[in-house]
Parts: sequence; structure tokens; C-alpha cells
Amino acid sequence: MSFIVERSHVIFKHLIHVGPEVDVEAVADIATRRDYTKTTRTINTPRGPLKEYLFRPKTNPQSLIVFSRKGFVIDAQPADNVLALFRDAYDFYEKVLGDQALTATVVMELNSKFEVFSPTPVKELFTKLYSEQAFKFSWSGKELRPSGFTLAAGTGKFPEESVQFTIQPFPKDPERRLIAVVMYRSTELDDALKFIETIDADIIKILSKISKVK
Repeated sequence: MSFIVERSHVIFKHLIHVGPEVDVEAVADIATRRDYTKTTRTINTPRGPLKEYLFRPKTNPQSLIVFSRKGFVIDAQPADNVLALFRDAYDFYEKVLGDQALTATVVMELNSKFEVFSPTPVKELFTKLYSEQAFKFSWSGKELRPSGFTLAAGTGKFPEESVQFTIQPFPKDPERRLIAVVMYRSTELDDALKFIETIDADIIKILSKISKVK
């Protein structure tokens, strides 16, 4: 039996770091003609109020696209809905910005959480990663042990590509299930899309490799 992703939630940001602002009214006009429902909200930012348009696909109301003058954010459940929503959002973005879309410097950030069933007992997975003797600490008379594990590449500083992968026991079933958190950052659109396309499979591959550590 292998690891199984049971639930996932992905937030994927495509935000303009330097460049033109997005005409969100024009985006709303296109999106509402594409079978999306529309709501608005205003959030406070250090630079003042920011109006956001929230577009939900009628076929999947759990997910949404959020547009502002700074770009857009995909909020998708499960993860395999991200790319379809991205295609629509990017189409709106290109139609509204036209040739100016090519002049923008864009930063893409992904923050995702996966609930994963583990065929290997979770405690056994962590014992493979940490030496019992090396990680014995106490605090106010209480024994402290590792309850998570993180792998990372890159510094996360602009414009460097970076990824961080963290696993920890799932609080509702810490014996047989894990929470995997994946964070990613890039300025290259193709790299970001490839990363998202294989994210479920890559999580399973990494966990499988950890389970085989002796």
C-alpha cells in the first residue's frame, strides 16, 4: 500500500512585483460572462484600502480566483483544480493588460497543505529521520521530541526560486496520517506551472523515499 493524498488546499499567488496595474472592472466584465459568480471586498493594507474581486466557478464553489490591481490569487480545493482556474485567470489577465502583460515582473508564490494517509506508522517515519539519542531535550521537566521535519532549497529571496516541504503528524489521527505543507516561490511562469502540475505525485515520491530509509 502506498501513501494517499486524501485532501488538499492550494493558494497560488500571481502578483505583479513591478509593472502595470490590472483593471479589475474589466476583468469582472469578462469573468461574469464565463460562468463565474462575483463578489467584492475591501481589505486594509499598509498602502491603504485594496479592493478585491472574488470569482467562484459555478461548477466548483469551494474554489475561487481573487483579482486586485496587483494581480490574482487562486484558492483551490483540491489541488488538481489549480491549473484549470489558472488558465482562466491568466486569460482574463492577458486580455485586460494586452501587451503590457509582457512588461510586468511577476512573483509567483504557492502555499499548500495536504492531508496524507501513511501506510507506515507516523512515529516510525520520524524515527527514520531523527536519532532518538541525538534529540532528547527537556523543558521545565517535560521531554521534548521532534514533531515535524522540513526539507528546503533556495533562500526565498527575490528573484531566486525556492521550495520548502514540511511534514508533521495530523492532529486528528497522529498515528496514520500526516500534514504536508509545501511552499514555493518563483519568477518563472513555466517553472511554477510545472511544479504545480506534479505536486501531488512529488509529495508521494518524497514520503515513499523517507519510508525506505533504514
